[in-house]
Amino acid sequence: MEPWLFLAAILATSIVAGAIGAILGLGGGIVLVPILTMFYGINLRDAMGASIISVIATSSGAAAAYLRTGLSNIRIG
Repeated sequence: MEPWLFLAAILATSIVAGAIGAILGLGGGIVLVPILTMFYGINLRDAMGASIISVIATSSGAAAAYLRTGLSNIRIG
């Protein structure tokens, strides 16, 4: 499979997994990791690593948004 076609397939799969995860109230990784391993032949460790990186990125973005709007009360010290 050509690299651009592989990236397009992964992007489409990620969007569908995210939509399913949002509808069901689950993380997208619970849908995406099995698809990456079974259908795309990606190593399980690599799929889990990609999932945790996306969780860290989205959690950091959400935390920054909550801090910026003042919805979280963090006391340091």
